[in-house]
Amino acid sequence: MTEKLPEEVTKMSFRRKVWDYMTKNELVNFPVSIHKRIPNFKGAAEAAQRLAELDEFKKSKTIKINPDKPQEPVRFLALEANKEIIVPIPRLRSGLFLHVTPVAGMTKEQLKTLASMHGLEQSGKPLGLDSHIKVDLVVLGSVCVSRDGYRLGKGEGFADLEFAMMMRMGTITENTIVITTVHDCQIVDHLPPQLFKEYDVPVDIIVTPTQTIFVELRQKKPTGILWQMLSERRLKTMQVLQQLKEMDEKDGKDVVLKEVDSDVETRQYIKNRLKYPKNKKRLGAKRDVSNTEKKNFTAEDVKDKIDKPRFPRKRSYKKVKVEEENNSPNIKVRTKTENSTKSTSRLRKNLRARTRAHIDFSLKLSNISSGVRVRDLKNALLERGVKPSEITWQGYRGICYLHFSKLRSETTLPDQPLQVDSIVANLQQLRIGETANDEEGFIHVEPAKPISRIEVTDVTTV
Repeated sequence: MTEKLPEEVTKMSFRRKVWDYMTKNELVNFPVSIHKRIPNFKGAAEAAQRLAELDEFKKSKTIKINPDKPQEPVRFLALEANKEIIVPIPRLRSGLFLHVTPVAGMTKEQLKTLASMHGLEQSGKPLGLDSHIKVDLVVLGSVCVSRDGYRLGKGEGFADLEFAMMMRMGTITENTIVITTVHDCQIVDHLPPQLFKEYDVPVDIIVTPTQTIFVELRQKKPTGILWQMLSERRLKTMQVLQQLKEMDEKDGKDVVLKEVDSDVETRQYIKNRLKYPKNKKRLGAKRDVSNTEKKNFTAEDVKDKIDKPRFPRKRSYKKVKVEEENNSPNIKVRTKTENSTKSTSRLRKNLRARTRAHIDFSLKLSNISSGVRVRDLKNALLERGVKPSEITWQGYRGICYLHFSKLRSETTLPDQPLQVDSIVANLQQLRIGETANDEEGFIHVEPAKPISRIEVTDVTTV
């Protein structure tokens, strides 16, 4: 019997153990698929409340809080306490931070909406590199942390890079307190120090639903951007990073990127972006042939490709036609398979006719990632208070249909149009999972056609 080799100790091995344990023990809320994510752990609201009771939180005026779902309660409590918050733009694609300031007189429900990613993107004011804002406290999400302050994120390095940028801009200092909120099971007694580099951001305080841990010997924080740790590819994905590089070069600093592109944080993301560019369907899309491949084609190669098609031809079966010589009914002879197909198609049409008879209106959702499952969609709709009567799921095509019924009561006049704009508004800028088909990553929502007896007052922003 072959002995099982011990698992190599890496950052990813610790992440995987936490993800597997939390999934197995059902310790997460939506989204339940937490691999490659900051887990939205159960008890996040309790941890946020415990954080809000700290003096470090009460004394701060401006807080930088990550956009992860488990930190949403922290964002709400900060806004409720009349504090300003800045939130990184996801993946730093279109900028650096969104600045949100609460408005006097806002209700709790309005503040909760403002603290969500939808609210932040709607009301947040973009902050550029020329901003002189000062941050008093930093709140991060984590996958795993140790009691001595070492932190593991989801592995893409954005939180570390954001921290380095803020140091470069003078937004924070080495003395700025860093706090993370996690579930108790995400804490380990020890993480090997040799796994961590000088760009990794440690934490000073760890808050869970049941305890608050103050790190006794604080780890050293990054002092700025370490250009030698970044690749050219990494820079090309972030315009703000390129601008900082140009600023440092103008200041006479020696900016040298690393020669070997060994970054693993965004490789899969970039690969997907190149393979599936904007508005290009993932499924059924023709394979792109690079210029190099095209140049290497010869007449002989082309002839071979014509003579030897990539896929064998499908067999076709012709219908046997029967001439109509008299007034007898039309008769068509079909194969057994064709009869079965026609019966299935007819059955489906009859089922659709019966089930759609009571449907008042339908919405089409598109730009759905191939990794999204129907249960993820249902959870996302439930969070936004949208309850369709039926769902037609076509995830393999990146689309689905939401069917709504029973919106017309007995007191509603037959000629009175249904108002569905509130449902459409609730679905604006909906995100489910990691979408790579669209630059903004939002689910596209539009009324399904044909539409009868429906009035949509304002869907121009969808």
